[in-house]
Amino acid sequence: MVTFFLDICNEGLGLDITREDLKKVYCIGQRGSETRPLLIQLSSGMLKNHIMETTFKLCQSEKYKQVVVLHDMTKLERHQCKQLVTEAKELEANGDSGEYIYRVRGAPGDMKIVKLRKRI
Repeated sequence: MVTFFLDICNEGLGLDITREDLKKVYCIGQRGSETRPLLIQLSSGMLKNHIMETTFKLCQSEKYKQVVVLHDMTKLERHQCKQLVTEAKELEANGDSGEYIYRVRGAPGDMKIVKLRKRI
């Protein structure tokens, strides 16, 4: 599981991350299930930010297309995120001009709705 994560970072994301950059790697979820999430603790917050900023590259990679990278959030933070996403969808649906889209941005616990101009 450590080598899988390092392969994702090095091949899929194009980042140079080594075993020394990892503090702890946990496999969470029930044993025996086909897919189990990994909880990875990195040595610095800067590394986490680099990984989170480049996760869009995974969608472009055929090998790692099914991999999802998310922030580790508490139940309260997940609930707040879901509420904000629902609110953003409502704002977008009720928008008169259709010129803007609404997205949820920010770190867990500090998320907010951002109004963005649509690309033409």
